[in-house]
Amino acid sequence: MRNFFNYKNALLTILLAIPFMASAAGAPFFQDWVLNGRVVDEKGDPLTGVSVRVLNTSRGASTDANGRFILQIENENDSLEVSFVGYTTRLIKVGTQREIIIRLQLDAEAGRLGEVVVVGFGTQKKVSVTGAISSITAREMERTSTPSLSNAIAGKLPGIISRQGSGEPGYDAAGIIIRGLGTWVNRSPLILVDGVERDLNNISPQEIESFSVLKDASSTAVYGVRGANGVILINTKRGKPGKPKITLRTELASLTNLRQRDYIGGADYAMLMNEGLINVGKAPRWTAEEIEKYKSGSDPYLYPNVNWIDTVFKKTSYQTINNLSITGGTDVVRYFTNVGYSVQDGIYKEDNFNSYNTNANLKRYNFRSNVDVNLSKSLVVNLSLGGIIDQRNYPGGGADGIFSGATNTSPIAFPVRNPDGSPGGSAVYIGSNPWAQATQTGYSNEKHSTLQGTFGVNYDLSSLVTKGLSFRGKFAYDYYSHNKALRYKIFGVKQYLGKDAVGDDMYSLVREEQPLGYQIIQSATQAIYTEGIINYERKFGAHEVSGMALYNKRDYNNLTAGTSILNLPYRRQGLAGRLSYNYSNKYLLEFNAGYNGSENFPKGKRYGFFPSVSAGWVVSNENFWKLNVVNNLKFRGSYGQVGNDQIGGNRFLFLTTINRNPNNSPYYFGDGQQFWNGITEDQIGVENVTWEVATKANAGFDLEMFGSKLTIQTDFFNERREGILLQRATIPAITGFLPQSIPYGNLGKVKNHGFDALLEARNTTKRGLYYSFRVNYTYAKNKVIENDEPTPLYNYLSGKGQSIDQPYGFIADGFFNAASDISKWADQSALGGTPRPGDIRYVDINGDGKIDTYDQVPIGYARTPQIMYGFGSTVALKGVDASIYFTGAARTSVFLEGRNFYPFNEGSGVFNIFREYYDNRWTPETAETARYPAVSDGNNVINFRRSTVWQRDASYLRLRNAEIGYTLPKPLLNRIKINSVRLFVNGTNLYTWDKLKVIDPESDNAYPIQMIINTGLQVTF
Repeated sequence: MRNFFNYKNALLTILLAIPFMASAAGAPFFQDWVLNGRVVDEKGDPLTGVSVRVLNTSRGASTDANGRFILQIENENDSLEVSFVGYTTRLIKVGTQREIIIRLQLDAEAGRLGEVVVVGFGTQKKVSVTGAISSITAREMERTSTPSLSNAIAGKLPGIISRQGSGEPGYDAAGIIIRGLGTWVNRSPLILVDGVERDLNNISPQEIESFSVLKDASSTAVYGVRGANGVILINTKRGKPGKPKITLRTELASLTNLRQRDYIGGADYAMLMNEGLINVGKAPRWTAEEIEKYKSGSDPYLYPNVNWIDTVFKKTSYQTINNLSITGGTDVVRYFTNVGYSVQDGIYKEDNFNSYNTNANLKRYNFRSNVDVNLSKSLVVNLSLGGIIDQRNYPGGGADGIFSGATNTSPIAFPVRNPDGSPGGSAVYIGSNPWAQATQTGYSNEKHSTLQGTFGVNYDLSSLVTKGLSFRGKFAYDYYSHNKALRYKIFGVKQYLGKDAVGDDMYSLVREEQPLGYQIIQSATQAIYTEGIINYERKFGAHEVSGMALYNKRDYNNLTAGTSILNLPYRRQGLAGRLSYNYSNKYLLEFNAGYNGSENFPKGKRYGFFPSVSAGWVVSNENFWKLNVVNNLKFRGSYGQVGNDQIGGNRFLFLTTINRNPNNSPYYFGDGQQFWNGITEDQIGVENVTWEVATKANAGFDLEMFGSKLTIQTDFFNERREGILLQRATIPAITGFLPQSIPYGNLGKVKNHGFDALLEARNTTKRGLYYSFRVNYTYAKNKVIENDEPTPLYNYLSGKGQSIDQPYGFIADGFFNAASDISKWADQSALGGTPRPGDIRYVDINGDGKIDTYDQVPIGYARTPQIMYGFGSTVALKGVDASIYFTGAARTSVFLEGRNFYPFNEGSGVFNIFREYYDNRWTPETAETARYPAVSDGNNVINFRRSTVWQRDASYLRLRNAEIGYTLPKPLLNRIKINSVRLFVNGTNLYTWDKLKVIDPESDNAYPIQMIINTGLQVTF
């Protein structure tokens, strides 16, 4: 061993001496050195995986996660070739540099050719996509602070039509449809998260890598029987090689109610009661002295004047959303994990004497972990876990009870509390005290738990079988449970009667108080999904071909179903395929098909075939194309069929069932129609019940100009939906069918057409100013072709040719101003009453001299907008960025109807009254300007029915969100080992321009939508 070290030392001495001996002999001296370098992008951020090669040699390296590389340089004449996909390749002469920073510029053309788009069961190069697909970035969704993701995409994607009906925590998600209505049954799109059917609103923007909307038959045919309503694809983030990257995002927001209801006060209410009585020839109820007591508040217990909205609801609440993510890994193992915590508080005021919380409240805990492991160069396995736990708290009476109380209870009905502190009440309004509904009905505590697990494998078979061949498999298990502990309480009701002769308070006991009850409501479901895909992609010169073959299966179980039928698994399985051809990025052709089915249909008729074909022509890649200003112009077209198995009705409609409970099965016999119990037919089976089939055509183009600084995407679409399930309407009552036994049939037909478009401009100036502008537009109009209705007496009464959900009503022609007007007009007595001055005057549509149900015609638009649009802009310079975005809807109508606009329709003094009605009702003095009919003392059958008087245009333009942020300078952060820090303030639902003014044009006008002012911090380590 000692001899070995002696030889080693001697050898080192000789090697070190060689350069000196060579120099002494006149030989050349090679002074090579190590070059330390770093490659960054235009913004100065490091680029990983960049190829750095010494020109005309075999020496090269790739940059690490920090963009760094090390290379041996032999002499000053060496040059580096630096290349990276999507960036312009650079040649750099080294000279005498020992350290170097290389900045790469984006290559617009290379980036465009390399950009990929998420499609059904995979990805495609954007240049070769022929279907209609829209996408949005997670960064854009982050600008809307909301726990429900559906609220963050409203008006921001072409093809999407959405409406948020409520702001209640836990139930504030917006309804979403793609390209309008094609059916009147289930209209919801298929939503897939990481390829598995899951809830859209359980995902946080911080978890999202890509968000795509598939709109035409070409992009959705592979989903077969589930593709007719469109598909939303969400892929969550996955790890990338590099050091751990930690991102913390925390937000705190103040929420303010939009368009809170404005009711009239006590004095106005009493005067309106008197006016209604006088209008029908009755004596007034209240004296001037009593009305003055309501106004002055001098006797608040016998003459109360209660603003129930201010009494029950807070004007502001709060919300916080927090997420912490860690990502990184090596070439072998990569990981992404995110944990989140959100709180959204409600608007109900509380009683401090309660030992429990009665306000609405949502607390959400979410977790997601995605891990990818390379077992070899060609075999990758991945495991994804997700967990979402919602803890929700609500008043025992619930939102419906509280808002119903606020609607039902007049300001003069009773005080909020009696002198002894008990809830105010009366025998007329038993239990309707809104304050008591919110604070004295106990509480409910809900827990919604979701567990998501996905195991996948990707196997590149290029070296084993043939180049371009790969296999992907997936197994997913989802479990959902809901547990609701309802501690409902019936509060006591006492009516205050005043003081007796000795000055003691007198009460009439209306209802005894009951202790807190206890009820458990539970449900649980599980879903198991398996998938196997073979992909092939190969290029032969100018020819590029790809193909996909897939098998999948999904079992969904209701684990707490109440019947054996509902407990059976909901099962789907099928095959899907895709074949694509691309010639020189000029001529594109693609076939997609799905062959799948459901257990819900008769044996032998459970599977369907749904084919599609699409083609594209990239004109800008032709040799004759000389317009350099246009760097991409592609025309696209598609045609095909897709299905919808969510048809409504009972499960297994092909089975005939019998109602064997004689107590629930009435028969009527004889001239007197005497009632008898007995066993009856229940459901009459439909042997050939099947799914809806949508035949879709799409034509569009993609345009990019000025080096992709301006992009335009436009699509025109047409759809014919057939086989829509409906209960037969042409079966006459004389046949004897009970209502529940009338058979169903796949008879409905609907046509739907329209277009959607996107325009986006963006640029970065030489001085570093970034600016962008984006606008999108969606128009979708449908028409009912067949609804199995009997032929009406007049064609205008038919629903055929009208839109789905088209409202019908009378056309108003002002009001009767005098008795002489009534005698000259068509007879309206058929409506059930005798017209008076101030009543609505209707148009005699059919000219028969009388107004009846045959004079109702289509009026206005359906509640679902036919048009939705959005536009906005972003600018950024030297760490400061600002953005603003507007959304809007048009061709949508709403009715100002019901208890609050139909004064005293259930009796004088019953229900609250909107100030909008009070200020604009008909009186002899306001006859020329009135918008609403005169008040009466009860149900006015002439006025209180749908007509153009009560219908309003619900179109709106809303400042959906605005944001300003500041990113701290990097030199400052480098000293404390932090990569980036961004402070921001944003707002949601900031202002609305509309014609309604009274109620919010988007909501269902119960629990109000919120305006959100949000502050936040995002830190990356």
